[in-house]
Amino acid sequence: MTSPEHIKYRILFSKIAGILLLIAIIPIWPYFAYQFLKLVVFAAAAHSAWLYHKEKNTKWMVVMIVIAIIFNPINPLYFGHFLWSIADLVVALVFFNSPKKSLSANT
Repeated sequence: MTSPEHIKYRILFSKIAGILLLIAIIPIWPYFAYQFLKLVVFAAAAHSAWLYHKEKNTKWMVVMIVIAIIFNPINPLYFGHFLWSIADLVVALVFFNSPKKSLSANT
């Protein structure tokens, strides 16, 4: 079971990651900003995946694992700016549309 505090942090981290992803679409940032973005998105996705695992929500857990793999800072994937912009937009929408409360809270 996930505590309400963990759910609040998951929602907060998802909002922060989503906002940063939308800001990153603008191609004016230095390389360091994109590296920081990858770290933030990876951390938010990994934290969310862990909480979804605890909640037994396998659909969202798998989605967050895929996001964490795409944005992992250790073994990065290399796309052009256009593909990264599309990925940033899609992942931001995923973060904004992720569940806002635990499935186990309803039972």
